[in-house]
Amino acid sequence: MEDVISRLKNNADNIMDDAVNFLGQMVEIPTENPPGSNYEEFAKLFSEKLNSEGYSSRIIEVPENRLPELCHFGTGPRPSVIGLKGNGKLKITLNGHYDVVPAGTGWKTDPFKPLISNSYLYGRGSSDMKGGLAMQIYAIKLLENTVGQIFDKISIMQTAVPDEETVGNKNAGMYYLMESKIISRENTDFVIFTEPLGVDNICYGHRGAIFITVKVFGRKSHGSMAYLGKDAISGAVDLITLLNKYSRGLEMSRISKYNIIPEGSKKPGMAIGYLRCGTWANTIADECEFSVYRRLIPEENLNDERDKLYELIKSFGRSSRYDIEIKEHYITDSIMEDKDGKYYNLFIKGFEMANGKKPSLVLSPGTFDMRFTNHYGIPSLNYGPGILEESHMNDEKISLEDLRQGIITLASGIYSMAYNY
Repeated sequence: MEDVISRLKNNADNIMDDAVNFLGQMVEIPTENPPGSNYEEFAKLFSEKLNSEGYSSRIIEVPENRLPELCHFGTGPRPSVIGLKGNGKLKITLNGHYDVVPAGTGWKTDPFKPLISNSYLYGRGSSDMKGGLAMQIYAIKLLENTVGQIFDKISIMQTAVPDEETVGNKNAGMYYLMESKIISRENTDFVIFTEPLGVDNICYGHRGAIFITVKVFGRKSHGSMAYLGKDAISGAVDLITLLNKYSRGLEMSRISKYNIIPEGSKKPGMAIGYLRCGTWANTIADECEFSVYRRLIPEENLNDERDKLYELIKSFGRSSRYDIEIKEHYITDSIMEDKDGKYYNLFIKGFEMANGKKPSLVLSPGTFDMRFTNHYGIPSLNYGPGILEESHMNDEKISLEDLRQGIITLASGIYSMAYNY
């Protein structure tokens, strides 16, 4: 295997220009979610790329009548792209999402005009996670260029899905592919996600989460006669203040024993993501809505923590006499795959050969589509390039050396699995 690793490293230089160029093409398409922009343009690009690499590809469309159920934060088509290649016994699915969070303002560069500077590629989605999509295509290309008969050993399904960023107990991306049995235990032995958890890490699960929106109802009046109304903004601010105090208590209450990265994510926490209130400066707001995202460590019980959060909000409503509406968008427990399983052991062997060291086995601070494979009983891991802390930030970037190392390591891990299966 040492000879194969040496050849993988030598051959990687021959594909890097193409890999970086394709990553740039993906970043140029602003697939912001919400609302889900330019999805069809991206699906066409990715499908054509798979075809050019010898895959049999197709675009999977979610039926329009399912969109209200599967897509809560956007409109329009929700295509996924899959590509199949190989006739081997070991069936591996590679998965990444192509939607990105909105770029917002405050960037030093155009977020959708990829810029290479100081060995980094800048642009929205470069790290989270179009870098992972580039890696999964070019790792297989590198493996094919280096080991000519690899597809006698493996069958590869490449998948690029939407709507990971807007999560949900169900979604129009990975959930729909699994519900429809496009990905199933019959056609997939193992799934490798390529989220940006760092090239020195192998991720085997994630923290739990509760995502809700809270609406506070007041009563409109003219601003000059505020006493005739009931200010929903004031009510929302008071409730948010209470929730922030609760959040600080959570952070001080416990630290997980598990290797969750970054280090600060070993503590539970909660965040207010947005606040939407009012219609005009001279009108008392009768509604105010905000989001609450509660992050749970594995030691916490999902149902218990959900009940505590809901009761805190409801008790505020009772004492303040504001009407409160809670809408639950997404809940998931912490999940952990069997990191001692045979596929993990084989992939780790390939990692060690490629890197000359052991990987760190970590849990992700945020949830991702691994929860669906876990639910359906298909073993999986996550390995992907990118700087975790860069995700969702302004001036997002990816190290081109990390992309190269990720391509080599993924190829090595799959080679180890293929020849020791």
